[in-house]
Amino acid sequence: MGEIRSVRCSACKAEWMCRMGSGFLHGKKENIVAAFLEQERAEVAAWIEKSEIPAYDFSFRLAVCAHCHSVVSVPVLGIIGEDEPYVGLCSKCGKETQNLCGEEQSVEEWSEKTACPVCKSKKLESREIGYWD
Repeated sequence: MGEIRSVRCSACKAEWMCRMGSGFLHGKKENIVAAFLEQERAEVAAWIEKSEIPAYDFSFRLAVCAHCHSVVSVPVLGIIGEDEPYVGLCSKCGKETQNLCGEEQSVEEWSEKTACPVCKSKKLESREIGYWD
């Protein structure tokens, strides 16, 4: 089950609602591919097919889009044997994102280290507001 997070800048008051994690739906390859933007789907499907055994990890993570000045949820696909995961594009504008919230850091650590994409202050706050599946 995934969680819904509110990410807010205490300086400029910009706020975003984002999904994190994954749900039961993402146990199927087809649903993982569908989570990405249309222009990414063929490449994502090819990534999944790299492994004879379905050895992959999927989740939505927080990221910053410098192009549309938003905090967004991006789909991330990790394949066993690949050094880097496939990171989806911004769901709002289709551009590459920055400052991906990684597995090795908590959301709170990410919020403290990440600058607001609107005002550039490091005053992001994140709180869990619900769950999704």
